[in-house]
Amino acid sequence: MAWVQIQKSTQATWDDYEKVQNVLGDEPPPGLIHHFAGEVEGGRWQAVSVWESQDDFNRFLEGQLMPAVEQVLDPALAQGGPPPTEWFEVKHSIER
Repeated sequence: MAWVQIQKSTQATWDDYEKVQNVLGDEPPPGLIHHFAGEVEGGRWQAVSVWESQDDFNRFLEGQLMPAVEQVLDPALAQGGPPPTEWFEVKHSIER
């Protein structure tokens, strides 16, 4: 069953998110089923992603995401790593 990931940025802004996304492009990495992100109050961002497994995300994190973050963001911000993250396994879903 799939895994849902919820991230809520505490430091990075929506502009930071867009800088990283521009490096990554819009081709989904292996294991990513859906990804939704947006700007929230205070200029921060939140995202909800659905992955085939947590391992798929970890491979993406190490192989693509962190190198992109390190390429375009301030080193102090990049060293903070990913924002706080919650996970849960999908037990029920409804699709249109």
